[in-house]
Amino acid sequence: MALTDEERFRFDLNGYLVRPAILTAEETAEIRDQIYRIRYDNTSLPPAHRQVPSGPSSLLIDHPKVIDVLHEIIAEDIRIENSYCAWREKGEQHGEFHGGGPRQNDPIFGYRCHDGRIFAGMVRVIFELTEIDEARGGGTWFIPGSHKANFPMHPDHLSLEPDKRSGFARSYSCPAGSAVFFTENSCHAGPIWERDDPRVIVLNAYSHIATHWHRLTIAPEVIAGLPREKQAYFREPWVADFSVEPTRKNTPGRYINSDIPPIDTDLKN
Repeated sequence: MALTDEERFRFDLNGYLVRPAILTAEETAEIRDQIYRIRYDNTSLPPAHRQVPSGPSSLLIDHPKVIDVLHEIIAEDIRIENSYCAWREKGEQHGEFHGGGPRQNDPIFGYRCHDGRIFAGMVRVIFELTEIDEARGGGTWFIPGSHKANFPMHPDHLSLEPDKRSGFARSYSCPAGSAVFFTENSCHAGPIWERDDPRVIVLNAYSHIATHWHRLTIAPEVIAGLPREKQAYFREPWVADFSVEPTRKNTPGRYINSDIPPIDTDLKN
């Protein structure tokens, strides 16, 4: 489903967007079970399912309600930069506020809008597999609009302590099975999880096919176990090959209909 005018406005204004309940209850439960076993009972899974996005979580790679958004805010041709999962128990924290402002000037993270079109660099998608309630601590927190800030983030607005938290800071509420999109250019944080029930997420990072930031740490056997149409999101980051006639384009179709290997994730190389 393409972005509505309201969604496009909210993403450009705030730097993040929530699409509630894109997964069914059954899909959410299956992915939660996989992540639980990845963390606590790894050997109960086949080797190709011991990391995301594999097995049940592989449906997140190219979920139509995600890919339609990414095509509008990144480009038609995208790839997965990184993917990991978290099972966050009470008292665990992901990270302090970081990013945003003019210091976030890496072109891979850049954000601009031109001629009615958004051009975001790296975009992360949080698949929330736990119900999130902003009044009970929220999920990921943002400084809305920081992806377009022209001045450094002031330290008074970077505290995560509840009694010192910036009045600008915002999180969100959503049911389990929702997707949260945010530009890496936004100032964001993962505060200490205060609830008794765990926060369970899959976090995928997507970029234009021409860019590459992360060294992927997904085991080769995990990517090899995916169908070719999903492996295509892990192809090498380049657009055109001018060494041959006619020029070759690094399209999903070219990858799917060939035996070209995906990007090398063997950390021994």
